[in-house]
Amino acid sequence: MRGTRASRVTTQLVLLLLAIVFLVPLAYIFFSSLKSPEEALQIPQTFLPRQWSLENYANVLNGGQFGAYFWNSIVITVGGVLLTTAAAAMAGYGFARLPFRGQGLLLTLILLTMTIPLVIFLVPMFLMEDNTGLLNTQLGLILPNVALHLPLTILIMRAAFLAIPKEIEESATMDGAGIFRTWLTVMLPMARNGVVLCLVVTTYQTWGEYTLAKTLAIDPPAMPLTVGLTLLKGEVWDFGTLSAVIVLAILPPIIAFIIFQKHIVAGVAQGAIKG
Repeated sequence: MRGTRASRVTTQLVLLLLAIVFLVPLAYIFFSSLKSPEEALQIPQTFLPRQWSLENYANVLNGGQFGAYFWNSIVITVGGVLLTTAAAAMAGYGFARLPFRGQGLLLTLILLTMTIPLVIFLVPMFLMEDNTGLLNTQLGLILPNVALHLPLTILIMRAAFLAIPKEIEESATMDGAGIFRTWLTVMLPMARNGVVLCLVVTTYQTWGEYTLAKTLAIDPPAMPLTVGLTLLKGEVWDFGTLSAVIVLAILPPIIAFIIFQKHIVAGVAQGAIKG
């Protein structure tokens, strides 16, 4: 018992130390964003602001192209997440519950796409979107992100559906429910942990995606936040304003994680057991 308790305390101390290491820089950036422009440049620096101010956030929101970049990221992320999760939920159910000839080979080919470097697809994607008029459009960034994140989300949803007892699906079939109705009204609600995990994972990946956006969004009005920030850094901004930009950029993924953290842990555990 003493050994188990000592091991538990040691683990908690290590986790606490790691949390401090990761959270202190974020806290420093957050408090710096609440300093006045003059105080943000003072030397020596202070961790907490002497006088709290929202001036940096006002400068970001009222000047430059930050609002347009932020809106583009929201549209691309929401559209990509919804399309990816919907497609993964249907494909995952098919691989888990609807056996067909060549199923194993097709799943293997999907997994192999995850091993191919993204840079190989950039030139074909650029030419394809240039020929179809999708270059420098929000849809032109949504669709490649869906294709990029679909293999992983299919695996997640397949594991979620495999974890559901077959008897539940058989009961729905005996009650006269078809395949689509069984998937939508019975299986999908029971696989909600997998759905939430797909939503959060895709949100993180799409919101922070840079390579595709840099290649397919050349004009500044079409750029998402990740690419737009590389242009914003050229403006005359002090450290406090830059801190405010960083806080606004990382806030949406953090909020998504806080809201859905229980479902994320459950979905990861479910995939580990049934994957």
